[in-house]
Amino acid sequence: MNKTTKTTLLIAIVGLVAILGYFFVARKTNVFSPTPKVPASISFQEIGGGCSNIFVYKINSNNTAGISVYAIKEKLNLSTMEKTFEIGKTDGLSVEILIGDKIKMLYCNDAVDPNQPKSKKLIGKTGKAIISISKIDESQSAWNRNYTTTVILKDVRFVEENGNDSDITVDELIFRKIRVGWLPG
Repeated sequence: MNKTTKTTLLIAIVGLVAILGYFFVARKTNVFSPTPKVPASISFQEIGGGCSNIFVYKINSNNTAGISVYAIKEKLNLSTMEKTFEIGKTDGLSVEILIGDKIKMLYCNDAVDPNQPKSKKLIGKTGKAIISISKIDESQSAWNRNYTTTVILKDVRFVEENGNDSDITVDELIFRKIRVGWLPG
């Protein structure tokens, strides 16, 4: 072989190794399914869902974004009277938005899809949550104490998990009489 042929062959082998290396790294680091982008605004459906003591959620119409509120009933001393809490400053209360694919599968569901793509999480940093619950029939077993909750979010600002500010805000969102108190499974 002459010098030009050897050089061309060497360049081809190095190129092939680089391409194969890229695909191995890309597969391992999810380059082919990147973290979803945060849309400029999100509209959630009117109807929501819920479970536990207390977890409520709403998703958007194409199931690519969901907002949830988790409130520990006992810690917040919830009752039939509305109570107002500061988001981001109240222990026992969290508000989150998830963005990705098949978001509804991530709420009040005990079946986990092993192929569920990773979603992006935004965390409620400031704003108000106004929460009330219906009367609970204490004579029922703990597993059958279904009741409803109404949660009103006002002026909620979100940050990314790394603490960076997000452009997403929720001026007002109402979860009206959502059935909770039951556990998935």
